[in-house]
Amino acid sequence: MGNLFSRIDQDLKEGRKKKACDRLRNMINQFPNDLSLRYRLGHIYDEAGFIDEAGKFWILSEPENDEMKNAVELYKKTLGNSGSAILKDIVFRGNKSQMNEYSVKILTELENDSFKKTNHIPDFEPKTREKGKYSDVKNRNELSDFIGICLLVGWFIVLPILGIVTLFNFMTSLFSH
Repeated sequence: MGNLFSRIDQDLKEGRKKKACDRLRNMINQFPNDLSLRYRLGHIYDEAGFIDEAGKFWILSEPENDEMKNAVELYKKTLGNSGSAILKDIVFRGNKSQMNEYSVKILTELENDSFKKTNHIPDFEPKTREKGKYSDVKNRNELSDFIGICLLVGWFIVLPILGIVTLFNFMTSLFSH
């Protein structure tokens, strides 16, 4: 996880906020129970001036100041204070039992509002990874790249051999008549 955060910090330092946000969004998808990732992404959006988007990622965090409170209110207002629309937008895939009391309260309020107004609560497939079991995706990509290269090299070795065997069989069938 440290490696991913150092990349995010480096992206931010070099002015690549979009890249840092993309990395954090990917981490949120992989580790939905870690609400600190949403909190951090909210701060990046806030610093960039996207207040309503900051509110989207802060909605499950207990507000530390009026700035956070106002951002969440602006976000809710942007989506018409609709629990259903907010749930569909924040796409929380985590486990409620692993959330703090404040986050559970907010999520429950959104679900109740959604059910009351639409008779439906949006539900998203949970991810299987757990908080603290971070692995660098790069390692998996390197392994699949290695396997791909081995298969490609193997193909280029096998292909000429097959060609020679086929040619030999063809020549044998020509002269055996």
